[in-house]
Amino acid sequence: MRKITRKALTVSAVAASTVALTALPAAAATGISLPGVTTSPAAITGQNNGSVVAFNTRSGAVLTCTTLTAAGTVKLGTNVSTPEAQVTGLTFSNCTVNGLTATVTAQNLPWSLSTTNITASGVTPGKLTGVRVAVNIPSLSCTATFQGSTATNGEIAGTHTNPASAGAPSKLSLPFGAANNLRATGVSAACPASLVLPNDGASLAGVVDLRGVSSTGNEGPTVIRT
Repeated sequence: MRKITRKALTVSAVAASTVALTALPAAAATGISLPGVTTSPAAITGQNNGSVVAFNTRSGAVLTCTTLTAAGTVKLGTNVSTPEAQVTGLTFSNCTVNGLTATVTAQNLPWSLSTTNITASGVTPGKLTGVRVAVNIPSLSCTATFQGSTATNGEIAGTHTNPASAGAPSKLSLPFGAANNLRATGVSAACPASLVLPNDGASLAGVVDLRGVSSTGNEGPTVIRT
């Protein structure tokens, strides 16, 4: 009787485990393609579409850069691992803070770009991680760095929009109000409170056109996460 009972319990346990595993949601799968390109990772470039803007959420100071250029790589395939892409080079030019000439330098490169949710109507939520940016206003001898709680865990939420047509770029968008954990650190004593103080937050906005270096027509990547 004990043997029969043990056997029954074992069968029941296996059956319950099978049902539980079957009930689990399917793991997310991300497919990424560039027309004419099969080698992964593939090189991509980025160029701003309109000015890149950030404002201090406490003081209201506004940073504007009219030019942004980026270089990076993206993984290709039907089920690529996260992070799906990296930003390996990033340059900001023609920048001002409240009208004062400024320099903006990306630090802690490469940054990682990961999808965070399923694709809907060609738009995939994602986030940049590893973000760290230094701002310098030479005329005031004012410097500050915006990062996460450490030098390597800064994050900015955004979206990726697939190309609208053959040969078109895809778009990485960072909308105003999107979640981020960036805070001012290393603020120099010369910085006026009207611009920045330690631990000030920042809200960013910008659109970057992404193109494949070797893709047909330099078309941007298509991302489908299911």
